Amino acid sequence: MAKGISIFVGMDYSLRDNLKYMKLAKQNGFEKIFTSLHIPEADYQFALEEFKEITMFADSLGMKVTADISPRAFSYINADMNNLKVLSELKIDGIRVDFGFTPQDIAVFTRNSYGLKIEINASTVTENFLKEFEKYKPNYKMLQASHNYYPRLNTGISVETMIKKNNMLKKYNIEVSAFIPSLVSKRGPIYEGLPTLEMHRFMKPDVAAKHLYILGIDNVFLGDSIASIEELKTVGILNEKILEFNIELLSDCETEKKIIFNEFHINRLDSAQDVVRSMNSRMLLNKDSIINPNNNTERKLGYITIDNKDYLRYCGELQICKKDLPKDSRVNVVGKIFEEERFLINYIDEETKFGFKT
Repeated sequence: MAKGISIFVGMDYSLRDNLKYMKLAKQNGFEKIFTSLHIPEADYQFALEEFKEITMFADSLGMKVTADISPRAFSYINADMNNLKVLSELKIDGIRVDFGFTPQDIAVFTRNSYGLKIEINASTVTENFLKEFEKYKPNYKMLQASHNYYPRLNTGISVETMIKKNNMLKKYNIEVSAFIPSLVSKRGPIYEGLPTLEMHRFMKPDVAAKHLYILGIDNVFLGDSIASIEELKTVGILNEKILEFNIELLSDCETEKKIIFNEFHINRLDSAQDVVRSMNSRMLLNKDSIINPNNNTERKLGYITIDNKDYLRYCGELQICKKDLPKDSRVNVVGKIFEEERFLINYIDEETKFGFKT
């Protein structure tokens, strides 16, 4: 799992801006870059020179570059579709192929001798394509996929569509990427954000990224050209393997805080209907620890609770409420998940790892 940014030559930002952004992204935990070789014919020489500067700088930073390419773009860079050497010399690590390439073309690309990863469109993939593709003996080890981003309002895909497409690809162990928008710096010419999922268009990028990771996406890219430093930081510090909720802490009990902020919790194999139950929270109690009744208020959706000593052997069990529940003198309300993140509770499945931070 990894995080990436998008760089677009000849758009809203100068080469200097793009290089500065790449350096900031690397410093904040981003390892990948998505860019494009759909270079306008009128200025292809200028655009190509900038493109080379970007890939060389990415290489010096140790960042992997995937470039979107069309059949026509091969002519811009004096490359032959039957020989990808020119692309490898541009210090590209992978190419994203979409419209204009046949399943046979793509299968042949996967057998290239230059180590180039070949990326297909995860948003438009179909079972028929994958069956046809398999006939041409592709090298699946060199194949990956990424969803589209959608500049126009109302055109992003749904969660259901993403899950359906991901399930097709995961049968072949294909790594899948997707995009989240910036709320601060939207790319032109539409300026309505570049998300994969329509529901993410006006969502904070770190929350959208958490959603994608729990949906099984392997790599999350900021789609818009230059996100803010704050957005880079909040996405960059995310743990891709643990669903970490931002919470308001409602307890000053050290024992309860030790339980809450354990490295991670794991939902039980026998997932409960009304609450998420941490299967490892009770084990965090010391032999002499006592949790007294405190803040026994109504338990609302998104509230975090810990059972107190009056719940006997359940003492120390941490739960997240999936729905509103009545108050219980045996249950302490110790925190609440920020409202904007509460929808993510629905994606906690058996053995999902989750945690909390303030």
